[in-house]
Amino acid sequence: MSVIIRLIIFTLALSTGLFAQNQELSSYQRKAMNTERFAQPVNTGLNHTLLILGSAWEVSPELGDEIAVYDSKKNMVASVAWRPEQKGHAGLAIWGDDETTTAKEGMTKGENFSIQFYDKSEDRMSQVQVKRWERGNEEFTKDGVSVVGALTLNKELEQNIELFQNVPNPVTDNTEISFYLPQDRKIRLSVSNTLGQEVKTLAATKYNKGMHTLAMDVTSLPAGVYFYKLEGKKSSVTKQLNIIK
Repeated sequence: MSVIIRLIIFTLALSTGLFAQNQELSSYQRKAMNTERFAQPVNTGLNHTLLILGSAWEVSPELGDEIAVYDSKKNMVASVAWRPEQKGHAGLAIWGDDETTTAKEGMTKGENFSIQFYDKSEDRMSQVQVKRWERGNEEFTKDGVSVVGALTLNKELEQNIELFQNVPNPVTDNTEISFYLPQDRKIRLSVSNTLGQEVKTLAATKYNKGMHTLAMDVTSLPAGVYFYKLEGKKSSVTKQLNIIK
């Protein structure tokens, strides 16, 4: 069986839990999904497999480094913690958009994705430039496969305040909202309805630099579309969530 086929099967295992009964693979699955810089994306059930061969890197990543994929609107749609167990190969499930909701949780057919690499030891984010595709390209297709054969870290990216899509979405009872802060700062995280009326305040305090995840209980709210906003000193980011009953 070729390396590419094995990686496709493994990536399917990451996204679907196919090998849940295999303790070795399920342990690896948990480690690969245990990202610290990026949140986990919404599993919409539609995905495109991205494989990055270990030989593609000019300098191999280190344990603790992470890889993420973003859509054209700068929404994070895939993430993985780099692990050395698979000979440096990395597999990501890039999630497609759930067309049953009005929020954009994933990618649409024909939309281009971009890849970012986080160097934990240097606390540095870089844009990944693909120099050679072994298969496919950066265009999203349902059940598609793209394989990176060679890449370079093109440029360092500024790390700004980042708000991730709530998981799960849509939500019936409980969901989690994650955000990243580039430095210690006081933030406010609130939820409003479509009329602009605030219905919940999830946080209004100072947080340390890094990733944070807050739980949200929506059982007291009626079904519908809501917006959650993260406000910092000079910036704010808003995303949409859907409550169903």
